[in-house]
Amino acid sequence: MISAPELRSVVDDIKRVAAGDYGNTSDEEAGSDGTQNTFGGRAYDIDRLHADDARDKVFVAILKALVARHNRPSSPKELATCIMKHEFTMLG
Repeated sequence: MISAPELRSVVDDIKRVAAGDYGNTSDEEAGSDGTQNTFGGRAYDIDRLHADDARDKVFVAILKALVARHNRPSSPKELATCIMKHEFTMLG
């Protein structure tokens, strides 16, 4: 089980990623194929992250990648590239 301070640290780290400029330099709302992103404007509550989920480093890295990509629909390859580029965690 993860302790409360460790959980708070993980949540704060995800919020730091959300506040940073990790996204692409292209238009945030339009996809590469010109379609409109309907997921970008939705709010999320990262404070509700469960302790068991916060323990999994790959899951947390996926969350960080989704936050960094402004919750755009992404393929597993795009998420993996984002995770490795920003060094959110080591992938096998």
